[in-house]
Amino acid sequence: MNYYALFYEVVDNFIDRRVPFRQEHLRLANEALERGEIVFAGALAEPAGALIVFHVDNKTKVESFARNDPYVQNGLVKKWEVRPWNVVVGNEPPASSAVPAFPAPAAGTVLRRWTARTSESQLPKYLEYFAKNVLPELRRVPGYVGATVSLRRLGSQVEIVVETTWRSLESVRNFAGADLEAAVVAEQAAALLTNFDRRVTHWEMAIADRP
Repeated sequence: MNYYALFYEVVDNFIDRRVPFRQEHLRLANEALERGEIVFAGALAEPAGALIVFHVDNKTKVESFARNDPYVQNGLVKKWEVRPWNVVVGNEPPASSAVPAFPAPAAGTVLRRWTARTSESQLPKYLEYFAKNVLPELRRVPGYVGATVSLRRLGSQVEIVVETTWRSLESVRNFAGADLEAAVVAEQAAALLTNFDRRVTHWEMAIADRP
C-alpha cells in the first residue's frame, strides 16, 4: 500500500460554482473513505484548491477518483495532479506496535460470520484466493469495514471461519443482495472447499476495543 496526494487547482468563484455538484462529490469521497482509500481530504487556501491523501495499492485508483469527480467533469478543476507521498514521520506505526488495517468497529457495526471446511492441501490455495480475489472485491463495497479469517484444525480437515464487519445491514445488502443471509461463494472458492455454510449469521457488535 502506498500514499498518494491528489492536488486540485480550481477555478475562480469555486465556492459558489461548486454548489450543484458538491453532494455528488462528497458521496464519492465518503465511499472512498469507507473503503479505506482516503486518509483525509480538505480545502487549500490562498490560492484556493484541494488536497486529498489516499492510501491505496495503485496510483490508478486515485486517477480514477479524479476523473469521476463531478468537480473535474464539470470544469471546476483547472488542473489536477497525483504525486506519490513517502511518509517519514508519523502516521505509519512501527512494526512492533502494528494495529489492524481497519479501525476498531464502533457500536452498532454488523459482523457477518460464515464457516467452511477444507483439506490441509487445499488450505493454502483457498487463503491465496481469498487474499487476491475476495479482499479486493470487499474493499470496493461501500460500508465494508474489515475481515478476519480464522482456522481450527480438526484431524485431516481445517475449519475456516470468515468474519466480515460492516457499518450497517444496509452495507451488507450492498454485498449480499436482497437475501442477506445467503452465503456469497464463488465457484473457484467452492472448488477448494470440502463443505461450507449456505447461510450466514449476522451479529450486532455492542462493544469493540482496540488498545
